[in-house]
Amino acid sequence: AGDAADYLASGGRDRTVRLWTTSGGGNCLRVFGDNENWVRGVAVHPSGEHVLSCGDDRSIRVFDIKTDRCLRTIDAAHSHFVSSVAIHWSLPMLVTGGIDQTVRCWRLD
Repeated sequence: AGDAADYLASGGRDRTVRLWTTSGGGNCLRVFGDNENWVRGVAVHPSGEHVLSCGDDRSIRVFDIKTDRCLRTIDAAHSHFVSSVAIHWSLPMLVTGGIDQTVRCWRLD
């Protein structure tokens, strides 16, 4: 894994999260297919070691870039679709927003 600035992540209706390089033509490095419904939001962890996703299955998922595995799933993170995910750059804090009109904060330790 590299620095977070080395990567871009995308997610979509195909239920996958894709990890892309930011240099050398933007090649797809990884495809994570563990989501059970549309992916609405993605974020690369500042360490460059993990990708997080959220979506219509109401979950938050943490993927390990080196091993291509889903390390953690938080099921029913919101009562409806989870529409956005963001990670604080220096604090161990994850924030999600949902169609249920709530914002939730999660500690990452």
